Amino acid sequence: MEKPGATSSSSRSSATSGPRPSCSAEICYPAGSLRCGGTDEPRRISSGIDPHRRRPETCAVFETTIRDRFAVIARHIAPGAAVLDLGCVDARPARRTGPSSAGAADLLFRRIVETNPDTLGVDLDAAGIAALVRDGYHAVCADVHTMDLGRTFDTIVAGEIIEHLENPGQFLRTLRRHLRPDGKLIVTTPNPFYALQAWKIWRRGRPRCHEGHVAWFDPLTLAALLRRTGFEPVEGYWIQPRRHWIKAWKRLFRPYFSHSFLIVAQAAG
Repeated sequence: MEKPGATSSSSRSSATSGPRPSCSAEICYPAGSLRCGGTDEPRRISSGIDPHRRRPETCAVFETTIRDRFAVIARHIAPGAAVLDLGCVDARPARRTGPSSAGAADLLFRRIVETNPDTLGVDLDAAGIAALVRDGYHAVCADVHTMDLGRTFDTIVAGEIIEHLENPGQFLRTLRRHLRPDGKLIVTTPNPFYALQAWKIWRRGRPRCHEGHVAWFDPLTLAALLRRTGFEPVEGYWIQPRRHWIKAWKRLFRPYFSHSFLIVAQAAG
């Protein structure tokens, strides 16, 4: 499906006692360092959703922050794996500056293909798909709500697409049919509680919302929808790029104000 915008979310804490850590990239920094990477030495922690929280059915509140979603995605797309990427055509007009740029591959799709050249891309943009095929990519035109690709995959990547869809539940059920029993689904989406949104509301009277977005998800609601559609979340990460760190200072104290997030899920049961 077309994916006009892309933005490029965190994980369970280690099972040790002590103060809650502050995290950056795949490095977890002990509490006490206001900026990620203070005087304290970093320590690595396992990534995922904390199974020890009081309410595990909604425990999608993460404690690891990454700067780049690809740091997590790369672990699941090794050469030889069957990988599906959804929304593979870059639909943002600002990136189409010439005739040859029409139907350009989405940045995430290009990065995935660099690691795994056999990755299959899917998009609703027929002209864009035709251009990608001419450029040597493996890609098909299909509606992600109803597609039937006739095969299953080890990893399905849904980067910044679920917020564009009319029926996210139907979309996830379709992905469940395309995922192998031991496969992983990776979903990323903007965080509606991003700290910079409050700045936008104070300045302009409303939050910033991409014209192609029709839904907001936070970690709790997306985890609930994943469980309703046959998945079980197993890892979670906040995503916070370096930009706007001054205006987004609140996330240094509460990661729930982060820019976006990522959930890794597997087939339930």
